[in-house]
Amino acid sequence: MKIHKKTVRITRPPLILLLVVSISLTALPAGAYDLVVPGDLDSDLIVSDEELEAAQSSYDAGKITAEELAKIEQINENYPRTITDTAGREVTFYKPVERIITREPDTCRIVVALGEGDKVVASEQAVKSCLCPTTFGTFEEGCLECYYSILDGRMPDLPETSTRYDIYYELIASFAPDVIITSGTTNVQDFESKIGCPVVVAGGDGWIYSREDGLYGMIEVIGDVLEREEEAEELIGFVESEIDMISSVTETLDEDEKPKVYFAPRGAKLGFYDPKEGRDFTRTFTEYDPLKIAGGKNVAEGAEGYEINVAVEQIIAWNPDYIFIACSTPEDAEVIEWIVESPDLQSIAAVQNGNVYNCLYPHCRGRPADRSLINMVYMAKLLHPEKFEDLDLEKEGNEIFKAFLGVDGVFTEYADYLVWPREWLNSQ
Repeated sequence: MKIHKKTVRITRPPLILLLVVSISLTALPAGAYDLVVPGDLDSDLIVSDEELEAAQSSYDAGKITAEELAKIEQINENYPRTITDTAGREVTFYKPVERIITREPDTCRIVVALGEGDKVVASEQAVKSCLCPTTFGTFEEGCLECYYSILDGRMPDLPETSTRYDIYYELIASFAPDVIITSGTTNVQDFESKIGCPVVVAGGDGWIYSREDGLYGMIEVIGDVLEREEEAEELIGFVESEIDMISSVTETLDEDEKPKVYFAPRGAKLGFYDPKEGRDFTRTFTEYDPLKIAGGKNVAEGAEGYEINVAVEQIIAWNPDYIFIACSTPEDAEVIEWIVESPDLQSIAAVQNGNVYNCLYPHCRGRPADRSLINMVYMAKLLHPEKFEDLDLEKEGNEIFKAFLGVDGVFTEYADYLVWPREWLNSQ
């Protein structure tokens, strides 16, 4: 990613104007956006050295606070600054970001992970259920301690600026955001024309561990926007350390030591196929990095496409040694019995050997990086128990959630809520 500070300097006569400072913006009428840069006296959105001297004089005279002066000094030193987002768009900021609207749980999760959750003023509807996994829309079960403590306790009352189908542009404008962070380019032009504030695309798949089209690129761009570059590299380093903990073992395995796996990332609660959503047991991924890193061979690898629907006959022909079925609620776990008892699947090795297991649901109005990282550890322990006998899944799960959410004990809550992880942990 490219970041550079624009070194624009304009010659002007000595300043005799009184310094007026506004550190925070008040709510604006819907559809309006008025950029005010603290310390900028001539409205060119730049704090010159001369204007910084005026700010110092105002501070000496007791007209502004030390905090206000520090903000002006930061702007003088670092702004304007331009970042390049994951869509290759250059976006210029004239002051530090203080009010953030995230368009989905995935981007909000990274803002929180980088220590800037207090600046999130609103987000997409599903962020309430997806950051701290809870029952969607009801918040009666799940990781409730996390839900009520994250964002300094603001999550239950966090304004919802969009749903899966609708975007509330006037509501967004009323919060006067300094930036809208989104993972896709679909609505960027509408945000720019209707809201007017900077819009940054921070795309990236939560289970692709790369900077291009992957999790690291999303983290890096959001870190650039928030001036949290060091924290972004630390978060990437944490993810890489978790991966290395597993891959350092599985990379030494011979190919015949890696079992064949069929992965059903959409679960199976509606049977083999859901005609409404076009997914369920027969929908799979041709690539899922956590499974590969865990030392499994994805039977769908090499098939055309990425997220694909396959025939039951194809799954039978693949004859996987293991089957993983994603689970998002306690009730979803019941599908294991249905799969094991299905007459159509009795010839499959995984069914015959009792190697059909739940795993964490890798979706939640996006692709949450924390859950897929936990899946990687869990799958490694299941596929190669003798290699990872001493690996504590609950400890690793709590550390992973803590890295992304800043809250202790989330995986312990999640394991108790879903039931099957607790039962599996107790059986070890």
